[in-house]
Amino acid sequence: MKYIIFDFNGTVLDDTLVCLQAENDTISHYGLKRDPLTLEEYLQIFTFPVKDYYEAVGFDWDVYSYEEVGRYWFERYRAMRNDYKVHDGVIDFLKKSHARGYRNILLSASSLIELKKQLKELEIEEYFDEVLGIDNIYAGSKVQIALNWIKDKNPDDCLMIGDTLHDLETAQAMNIRCVLVAKGHQAKELLKEKCDEVYDDISEVKI
Repeated sequence: MKYIIFDFNGTVLDDTLVCLQAENDTISHYGLKRDPLTLEEYLQIFTFPVKDYYEAVGFDWDVYSYEEVGRYWFERYRAMRNDYKVHDGVIDFLKKSHARGYRNILLSASSLIELKKQLKELEIEEYFDEVLGIDNIYAGSKVQIALNWIKDKNPDDCLMIGDTLHDLETAQAMNIRCVLVAKGHQAKELLKEKCDEVYDDISEVKI
């Protein structure tokens, strides 16, 4: 193995509760006629593309602008940046990976500019050899970014670590091994339905 590819939100970054609060703030702001999301409900309905998740929450794009709703959510999320942190055990895992000679690749459906800003704020940019993100804040698919990156690599040299079924889909598109850590944005039982390797903590992942 040469490369370990890490998802960011939910895998490296412990931000599930912040995302939930930002979503409930957004629901309230736009006056959706529904109760606030509980954590259990969020973990069941969160999905990619995020536009589909918003629809599951109750947003009707004939009534609301997806771009406007996404901007508002992102403003609320960034306003709470002091409330998210790196998951326990992740920095030790990144250090262990480097000690074994692997390259740490960060792959995210987040804006590349914002992603680099967050890594600097969290003081973890030194642990990643490459950072791959998208060119906007609306959290689309990262599959094409992944396929562009891997086209000159051997899939057998790569491992993907994520927290959602979208990470699994991305790994499958690259034809690489994937492990999921159930400490992020989707419920463990959903992950286990599709993925053979699901762990409760990143420290359990063997490299």
